[in-house]
Amino acid sequence: MTGRPLRVAITGGGPGGLYAAALLKRLDPAREVTVWERNAPDETFGFGVVLSDETLGGIEHADPVVYEALRRDFVRWDDIDIVHRGTRHTSGGHGFAALGRRRLLEILHERCRSLGVDLRFRAAAPPAARLAGEYDLVVAADGVHSATRDARAHVFRPRITAHRCRYIWLAADFAFDAFRFEIAETEHGVMQLHAYPYAGPPPGRQPRTSPSGPRSRPGASTVIVEMREEVWRAAGFDEAEPRESVERCAKVFADALGGRPLRSDNSAWTTFRTVVCERWSDGNVVLLGDAAHTAHFSIGSGTKLAVEDALALAACVEEQPDVPGALAAYEEERKPVVASTQRAARASLEWFEDLGRYLGQPSRQFAFNLLTRSRRVTHDNLRLRDAHFTGAVEREFGCPPGTPPCSPRSGCAD
Repeated sequence: MTGRPLRVAITGGGPGGLYAAALLKRLDPAREVTVWERNAPDETFGFGVVLSDETLGGIEHADPVVYEALRRDFVRWDDIDIVHRGTRHTSGGHGFAALGRRRLLEILHERCRSLGVDLRFRAAAPPAARLAGEYDLVVAADGVHSATRDARAHVFRPRITAHRCRYIWLAADFAFDAFRFEIAETEHGVMQLHAYPYAGPPPGRQPRTSPSGPRSRPGASTVIVEMREEVWRAAGFDEAEPRESVERCAKVFADALGGRPLRSDNSAWTTFRTVVCERWSDGNVVLLGDAAHTAHFSIGSGTKLAVEDALALAACVEEQPDVPGALAAYEEERKPVVASTQRAARASLEWFEDLGRYLGQPSRQFAFNLLTRSRRVTHDNLRLRDAHFTGAVEREFGCPPGTPPCSPRSGCAD
């Protein structure tokens, strides 16, 4: 971008806002970049975050310093465990990397400070209208409840959809050896667990099909418990104290946890909200991350999308001659990618909302359907990832090799 160095204001000190700050400052050290974050540096929501190899490749190319710091702390694994009515099936070849959200923020804080970014914690950001008059570029990375988006709703035109399940973010003080999905059929209805490691030594390869007990190592895991709203109410979680909720979740999924407790970080039951914005920018103000879009946690893309937004925005600011051109290029690049991810996330979300429809399936068929629920992992793609598991599915379904793909809901195509 030509002319004098930009003055950049960023509201929100989550991964997307911090990474955008670091990249914009690194690309032009003369830029004045200021980040406002209302919380303290060590206050954060959630426990672990997952990033894809594709996202990590973008980080490595854009800033090797951040990549190397992340690489040292990442837990990597390939397997997904699915436990259905006491039987566990394992599918490999999926390739995950995760680390603690607090550690991710620490890395980004350190990088921002080393580059000269002005980080202002415990500080509410001035209104976007004021910032827009004082700065050349205003990046609103202020989350799903974005005040910036709400104040300019007539321009951004957000559509916000609340869904039918309640969920809570918790943690366990051991590292699962795989991404684990487990179903509990209780007297109140169906509950599900989504869990993955984010701290601890790299996991080893284990047998593919075995009893349902946990495969684990020292470390820590994110554990999300989810259920339909009516199940949540029937089970009394709507009236339970926070500590009671955590203890009851640990009891429901005692087999998955090996009888160990869960812990909370002021976690509360909530309903997922899908955010879709018709526009992402207004003048020199632009939305980033959850302020612009959300994707259901069951496909693990929230932090990934925010980081990729930051990568794209910084590149567009560097490549385009002015701010309007940069923001137009940013939207043009990112909106189709995000729309595709949101379609996959919606399919995954709806699959879990309707989980009760699939529980009567044989356990291996159920596992296959769960793995292909978003339609991003197809029969052929799953065969490339894990020929052993897919071959077992085909034999059980009676599908000769090379037959058309299996439907994620009904079995093999005719």
